Amino acid sequence: MKIHFVFSIIISSVLIFSCTNQNNFSKDEMQKAKSEIRKTDSLFSIYSIENGFAKALIAFADSEVIKLNDGENPVYGIEKLKEKLSGIEKDKSVVSWNPIKVDIGLSGDLGYSFGNWEYKTPTERGDTTYYGNYFTEWKKQKNGSWKYVLDGGNNTPKPE
Repeated sequence: MKIHFVFSIIISSVLIFSCTNQNNFSKDEMQKAKSEIRKTDSLFSIYSIENGFAKALIAFADSEVIKLNDGENPVYGIEKLKEKLSGIEKDKSVVSWNPIKVDIGLSGDLGYSFGNWEYKTPTERGDTTYYGNYFTEWKKQKNGSWKYVLDGGNNTPKPE
C-alpha cells in the first residue's frame, strides 16, 4: 500500500511537470535549470559518499521537506528530519545515486530528478549491495540554489 502511495506521488508529479512545461521561459533557461538540478543532485550524492547519507539529507533539504521512508510515515519539515536523523553517524556503508531523468516545471522554480540508487554495506563476507530507484522534487531557493522538498524511493533488483 505504501509503495502505491509513493508511486502515485511520483506519477502525479511527472504528469504535472509534463503537462505544464509549455515554454513559459526559453529553452536555454529550461536547459540551464535542468543542468542545475542534475548538478545539485550529483553533488548531493557525492556529499553522501563523503559525509554520510544522514548529513547529506539534512544539508540539501528545504525547510519544508517531506521525506518518504519505506515502512514508515513521512517526515515533515527540516526540524523533524534533523530529529529523526540525530545520532546517526557515518559508518562504512555508502549510499550513492545517479540521476537518469531531470525535468523542470512551468514556473521554473520546481523540478524533479529520477534515477538509480545503490547502498553498499560491509558484512563479514564482503560488501552487500542493494539497489533501487528514487524520485526527488527540487525547489529553487531565493539565492538561486536548489534544495529538495520531496524525496523517496523503492528497492529494485540490480539495474540492467
